[in-house]
Amino acid sequence: MGSTTIPAITSKTRFVLTLTSGTSWTVPAGVTYVNVTLQGGGAGVYASSTANNSPDGRPGQMVSSTLTTTPGASIAYAIGAGGTGGGTSTPSGAGGTTSFTGATSAAGGAGSSSYVGTAQAGFNNGGPQSSGTAYAGGAGRIDVEYWV
Repeated sequence: MGSTTIPAITSKTRFVLTLTSGTSWTVPAGVTYVNVTLQGGGAGVYASSTANNSPDGRPGQMVSSTLTTTPGASIAYAIGAGGTGGGTSTPSGAGGTTSFTGATSAAGGAGSSSYVGTAQAGFNNGGPQSSGTAYAGGAGRIDVEYWV
């Protein structure tokens, strides 16, 4: 994928569309490039036997790309599923990968039975902190920004 020069924006309206389901998006008339931000699915959380022993699941990776587009073209994408919750002796599931044709894919958050790490910036779609309950992570998403 090569670099793209973004044309000057004059007298155009900015649109931002968030995709959370489906498998394709049709480029609107007059749109020759888009900025996309992808987030992979969040990891689930394992069921801790003690309070505050199971922090939030890891969020999915966030990746941004600028793509040249053709008006009327259909662009395929996939939304990463949230990871499954784990038991007190089974690990939580990893989140799924989010992809948008032409852009770099965003990996899902890693599942774990003993999460150790630092908080990541951005939309946290990992499962919530647990005390005896396993939670699934949230699904990924794609934000599509364009001007008409």
